[in-house]
Amino acid sequence: MDQVDYRALRRRSDNVTISGQSAGSSSAAFLQASPLAKGLFRRAVGFSGSPFGNADPLPTRAEAEKAGLAIQETLQAKSLGELRELPADKIVAVQRDCQLGCAGTVRVGPSIDGYFLPDSPAAIFAAGRQNDVPLLVGFTRDESSNDLSKVKSLAEYQVAAKRLYGDRGDAFLRLYPAASDADAPEMGRTAAREGIMEARMRGWAKAQSKWGKSPTYMYMFSRVHPFSAGAKLYDDPARIGAYHTSDVPYWLKTQDAFNRFRTTRDWTAYDRELADRMLGALVAFAKSGDPSTAATVWPKWSGDAERLVDFGDAVSILPMNSERLDFHLAGTP
Repeated sequence: MDQVDYRALRRRSDNVTISGQSAGSSSAAFLQASPLAKGLFRRAVGFSGSPFGNADPLPTRAEAEKAGLAIQETLQAKSLGELRELPADKIVAVQRDCQLGCAGTVRVGPSIDGYFLPDSPAAIFAAGRQNDVPLLVGFTRDESSNDLSKVKSLAEYQVAAKRLYGDRGDAFLRLYPAASDADAPEMGRTAAREGIMEARMRGWAKAQSKWGKSPTYMYMFSRVHPFSAGAKLYDDPARIGAYHTSDVPYWLKTQDAFNRFRTTRDWTAYDRELADRMLGALVAFAKSGDPSTAATVWPKWSGDAERLVDFGDAVSILPMNSERLDFHLAGTP
């Protein structure tokens, strides 16, 4: 057996970076908040998922237990052991549809259980009790969807705004003005992005920047994949834009997986270069807590300087619209 250098392994284990995308990103946020994870990692990365900002509040332990019992009753399982033996698709179907007379959809995920989470992540950060580590978070430009993102005319835009924001509708329309049928769809997509995922990722960044000492960095991914002509996808390639998860093959340089069985993307030299830059920044962050490289200078994010790196058809540094994002903290559409 080869000799194992346990001292070298220990050195590597002292520089762990946790990361996740979508629900995995929220999981990274929960780990940053949980006292059980204290000292187990040195950096955190979140791609498009966060329990901060205008995200729904977490259930209490009692609420989570009630939901679990409802699932058990619906599936006619007599014990936790029987639940564990059930096919996953049956449990997922119940979670999605909640066809038992319970109120609303059964949610799964962490609860404020007094153990893994002694309080909400926002409260834990506000008390300075989070795992205070360098943070890199962001989102894709076109992943958020609501009634605003689907409008085709100015009239539809105004109706959607009033429906989503109620008595705050006029304030919303002042912040997101649209004057014609031509510009309403684009403004609607912008409002959906800022009001949903961007607001939540910014909420996480804001909590770390305000209540922690370690630096925070933000990004947006706006590059649209170069879809192959005639590629059949789950949606029209001309409409999906920089969709949810579309940044991951660039961060991890897994672009060729899309063409393994059939050609769906015509990757360009620029797409390869962009993936090199993004992976290089991710590796730099994992090594040092700073994603800046010779190819990409990345400014820190703070409440006084809300800037992010946009990975699009060009790489640039963009300001965030603090006034509009603050508006979304006052209510959830």
